[in-house]
Amino acid sequence: MNVFIKILVGFLFLFTPFAFAGTEPWAFSIVQVGVLLAWSLVLCSRSFLYHTTLLKPILYTIGVLIFLAFVQIFFAQTILAPIPAWHPITLMRLYTWEHLSLLITYLGVVGLVLQLYPSQQEIKHLLEWMVICALLVSLCAVGLPRGEYIFKLTGFRGGVGPFLNRNHAGVYFAINTLLALGLFFTKGLEFRRSMLSSKQKQTFFLQQLSLAVIVLALGSSTVMTRSRGGMLSLLVGLFAYSFLYAYAIPKQLKRRLKGVFITLIALILTTGWITTHIEEINVFAQRGTHASEKTRRMMYRSAFRALKDYPVWGVGIGAMPVMITSYVEWNVPYYIERLHNDWLEILLGVGYLGAVFILFGLGWFVWRALYLLKRLDTRKQLLFIALLSGLIAMSTGSTVDFHFFIPANALLFFALLGITAAPSYSHGHVYRRSLGILHKIVILVIVGVSLYIPMQKTIAWRLALFGKGLKKEGKITAYQKALAHYPSPRYALKLGAAYYNASLYTSDLEEKHRLKLQAHQTATAYLRKYPREKELSRLYLKARLP
Repeated sequence: MNVFIKILVGFLFLFTPFAFAGTEPWAFSIVQVGVLLAWSLVLCSRSFLYHTTLLKPILYTIGVLIFLAFVQIFFAQTILAPIPAWHPITLMRLYTWEHLSLLITYLGVVGLVLQLYPSQQEIKHLLEWMVICALLVSLCAVGLPRGEYIFKLTGFRGGVGPFLNRNHAGVYFAINTLLALGLFFTKGLEFRRSMLSSKQKQTFFLQQLSLAVIVLALGSSTVMTRSRGGMLSLLVGLFAYSFLYAYAIPKQLKRRLKGVFITLIALILTTGWITTHIEEINVFAQRGTHASEKTRRMMYRSAFRALKDYPVWGVGIGAMPVMITSYVEWNVPYYIERLHNDWLEILLGVGYLGAVFILFGLGWFVWRALYLLKRLDTRKQLLFIALLSGLIAMSTGSTVDFHFFIPANALLFFALLGITAAPSYSHGHVYRRSLGILHKIVILVIVGVSLYIPMQKTIAWRLALFGKGLKKEGKITAYQKALAHYPSPRYALKLGAAYYNASLYTSDLEEKHRLKLQAHQTATAYLRKYPREKELSRLYLKARLP
């Protein structure tokens, strides 16, 4: 049974990056179903769960986000409503529900990995599989460097290999480069610590050569995505690896301080070189203009202006898209679905008070991780350092993009969190929590319920996608069903636009009047929920009856 569950989990790590990084609703629904199925098998095959000291800050931090999202849902408001500063509101209940489902799923990933891979050997096998999956993605990117994979399947141009966005591909490769580097150094100790026969030495040499090639291939793939965020993540991750190595591995204080000092000097020199060669880096990254940087900075300023109006509890987790247009400095020619800074988006969602609770959890995790790192065996230290460096790389990339909302990267991140909390690294602080039938049912119900909103989104996405090619009546019916499954302003806009466009192509005055009235009523109904939504406002004005 355990082997079958591991095969299922391994499939998810292979499937997610090749399913356009899991960004399509149907792909994430498959990931959720896989997590639910894996948990069902785990709970059926055992009567206990592992619990470790490092799991506590992880559970606390994700639990705070889940709790805040759950509470915010019951205080849903609109932008125009007078809201007391102490109310933990959300301006978009639907999106907050969706993010709550997301958080529960990723908490399930943390727990699943922790339960299935308790030993060092099992962890190594899992990391090797992750690296192999990344290598396959890299080969796909080499063979189809301009996103031909995506274009052949969707008609959409862009991306790198199977990734829709090169920035997300860059961070994905950066994390796996660090994992491969950790495996390379860890396996290197096997030669130093054991007497090997001639045949074993040959096998060992081939293994190390293969890992070295993989490290170089994934590192080169990071650079060749031409993602500045990906390259920054890799650079910071490598320095984090060097710093943590110098901090933990040497036994003598003098050698330790020397290593830390050299690492800091190298970091300062590299930072200085980067700041003096920004234009050259932009040219290499194929960023001819600074429009992307200016737009990002403008959105960051807009988020802080919004925080002035909702400082205590924020606007609600996931609610940013419905209110950010009220604060932007100029019109952006696309729907602002993400803020391109995960940490700032979380801050905007939970406010300064919520951020205090989350920062406490992050600090708690860092303190416990460094405490455990110093007490591990050297072979475990090298791999644990790689895990922490991968987490740091993802966290760095998330300051300039939205990687926590890209399932391929988020699945990797939360799996690494689960591995860091594994019994192998907990230095004797491992507990077994017995599970009764009621506990198992509660866990499965929570994970199962989290599928509801994403599944509804998947159904709506399918209806809207295939509704595009239908005639007037079929298109309207498809959009009506999509809106019923997932009542977001975007599907309301599609339905309203379908009514309005149909009114332009009919000569029957009564029918024209009816269709325009339905377009206007749709826009009116959703503008009451989401006032100042730009595209709905335009539809409202166009569809007004004389």
